[in-house]
Amino acid sequence: MRTKVVFVDLGNTLYKYDNETEVETFHRVLSSLGIAKSVDEIKSARTSAEHEGEDLGLFSLYGKIRNDEYWYRWFSLILKHLGIHNKEVSKYVCSKWFDHLNCTLFPEVKRVLLRLKQMGLKIGLLTDASEEEISLILGKADLERCMFDIIVGTDTVKTIKPDPDFFRYALRKLKVKPEETLFVGDSIVSDYEGAENVGMKAVLLDRTGSKTKSYGLKTITSLEEIFEFCI
Repeated sequence: MRTKVVFVDLGNTLYKYDNETEVETFHRVLSSLGIAKSVDEIKSARTSAEHEGEDLGLFSLYGKIRNDEYWYRWFSLILKHLGIHNKEVSKYVCSKWFDHLNCTLFPEVKRVLLRLKQMGLKIGLLTDASEEEISLILGKADLERCMFDIIVGTDTVKTIKPDPDFFRYALRKLKVKPEETLFVGDSIVSDYEGAENVGMKAVLLDRTGSKTKSYGLKTITSLEEIFEFCI
């Protein structure tokens, strides 16, 4: 069945956001406060915080509590492992995060989105971030909201991927069948399997080519390769 809608993820699909990005951003925010912590110190603290966060069940709360509360808890945990026990610093990190976050798009993104539009396809942005965060990221990335026919965030549907309701909400809003859509993202579970589980066609964006060749998944290394799947 002909593709009518292409859905895309945001982080690591349209722009780079990974653990390294988070550490570098944390470093810039703390430096702006005059707090001298090295990138290696922050990286080590983040790893320790991740272990503690798993023990505390913090990550299971994502999408279930307000995003600002979630990030406050997560950043506070990292600061704790940096030896910083100050609520005001945690609040500052949250409030200034997007001022220091690098939201540079991957080089092919704008021309791919424009070509999809010229082909008459609708484009949906489905990502695990709040609508406010999505707006901030798009603004910093110089990507207009009008490029997307629908934007779905965690507070739009009160859940996160790969919950089927996340995908079905977008399908209902655009009045399309799952088999008329293609989902492109960088996560096997959240994006690829989540989309396939509701009947969407799915492609995994693996920019390094290192994730999934042994799994037999449909993969691309650049968004420019998606057009062969838009049939």
